[in-house]
Amino acid sequence: MTQSPKSCGACSACCKELTFELFGALKPGGIMCEHAKPPHGCSIYHNRPHICRAYHCGWHHLPSLGEEWRPDVSEVLITFRNGPTPDGKKDGIDFMLTGDRARITWLPLVRYIATLIVDGDPVYLSLPGEPGHQSPWVYLNNIP
Repeated sequence: MTQSPKSCGACSACCKELTFELFGALKPGGIMCEHAKPPHGCSIYHNRPHICRAYHCGWHHLPSLGEEWRPDVSEVLITFRNGPTPDGKKDGIDFMLTGDRARITWLPLVRYIATLIVDGDPVYLSLPGEPGHQSPWVYLNNIP
């Protein structure tokens, strides 16, 4: 993965939507991390834990995606999934709708997902769960 000149700006979607362990406690999805201070970023940025340092935002690392794809603008958080897919492929890309579920009809999203599937890239679609619960997801490549 290459580094990106893109800036998070006021975006803190990953700080809210993702579930992760932070200093020995579980930070549940759908609840803003206590260290996130939107729109100013992370209050412990220079001392943030490894989980935060290691997170790769898809918008940052996919050079073809412009500013309209920034998660707080697009309401789509793109995350790379590691590990086998339901049909045995490796890795994948997860598109989590973080706002209105009608966003699934956003034409750039539909086109991008369709292109990835045609190219054989594993694609998942996630919807935000209830705050504190895992987001429901579907693997799109094997839908008839």
